[in-house]
Amino acid sequence: MNAKKIHIKEHSYSYDLSEEELIDLLKNPNQLIQEINIEKGFFKTGYFIGISRIGSTQNILNVTPKLDTETTKINYLSMLSKGMQHPEMASFGRDLFYVDLDAKPIKVKQDQDLITPLIIVSFLQLLSIIVKKGLRKSYYKVEQNIYGNVRGKILVSKTIKQNLFKNKNLYTYCAFDEFGVDSPENRILKKALLFSIKYLKSFNTSENRFEPLIKYISPAFKTVNSSVTISEIKNFKNDNFFPEYKRGLELAKMIIKRFGYNINSISNNQEVDVYPYWIDMPKLFEFYVLGILKETFGRKDIVFQFGANYGELDYLRITEGKELVIDAKYKNLYVNNNYEIEDIRQLSGYARDKKTLAKTKINKELWQSTLLNCLIVYPDQTCDIFENLDAKLFINPINQFENFYKIGVKIPTKVIV
Repeated sequence: MNAKKIHIKEHSYSYDLSEEELIDLLKNPNQLIQEINIEKGFFKTGYFIGISRIGSTQNILNVTPKLDTETTKINYLSMLSKGMQHPEMASFGRDLFYVDLDAKPIKVKQDQDLITPLIIVSFLQLLSIIVKKGLRKSYYKVEQNIYGNVRGKILVSKTIKQNLFKNKNLYTYCAFDEFGVDSPENRILKKALLFSIKYLKSFNTSENRFEPLIKYISPAFKTVNSSVTISEIKNFKNDNFFPEYKRGLELAKMIIKRFGYNINSISNNQEVDVYPYWIDMPKLFEFYVLGILKETFGRKDIVFQFGANYGELDYLRITEGKELVIDAKYKNLYVNNNYEIEDIRQLSGYARDKKTLAKTKINKELWQSTLLNCLIVYPDQTCDIFENLDAKLFINPINQFENFYKIGVKIPTKVIV
């Protein structure tokens, strides 16, 4: 029996499954599915996109963005690059996407593989941060055939087999510790870097776009060996590293496994095998808006995911005299004159939170009479990318509430060839 292939957009309904299949889906939850109604015979997708199997069956679910059209698709790489270029993002990218590396891969068309380029761009952005700070040096094991000298521990078996049996009597195989950048963790990063470069080369437009980034990263790994075994990659523990290294190594292992540990498997074939995955579109939109806000107002003037007493703000602008609570909402309803009351309540709480006010330069004596402006940023494909943002912040008030405003931002797209 042929497996079903259900292609649906995010936040949409599907009536394509039988009652038995819906019951099976209830027993095997899927991140791509927000709601299941057996009585009415449908399931509803949420704000995640991706590809996965449905329940315990071999049926395939492919969820695509609501903003995709017949002629254009969302440009994920532009969105991600905009936010991930900031060093502080290293610790926030973990929940952006998930890949089930323990599941059986799914064969899809090349243009349906949205996750591989997303992983690679995330990895390259993290490598650039690591390179800027300097590759981490550490002690690592070295084996070397030394002439006329001994260093560290003599490897008797290797010395006999490789030297004495071949009349190389002045050579001794030794094992010793060395301090430098040619460590196992940096070798894994370099291995993944080589995989990434070859992948981008198989798509000329991508290669040209990321060439400056690759040229910046590559020289730092010149003295790092890319020789690392599958066993070393699988069993390497990366618990005691800085956030950038820890996440970078996670992505590196993900990239290498994605291609079956074989760099020669990378090609521009029409069909590819991908592991089931999902991408959190609201979070990707958050990252994109973050990049725009930091570029517009300055990196130090925008605090991302600030923890207040009431909750965690998306962004807080702390520019003196221009303080602003900002929230990114990946929702269509704000394109019209609608609003969601829970969003209003959420931002109202942030604006009155004493911890939020303490993060600004507003005098404590003025807190009681202070009502911070609140801004909701939403996707709107009819708007321009943020230009002259300061002049546009307050031109679209949400009239039912005091000091509430909204502004649309166009999500970058690419033309389907």
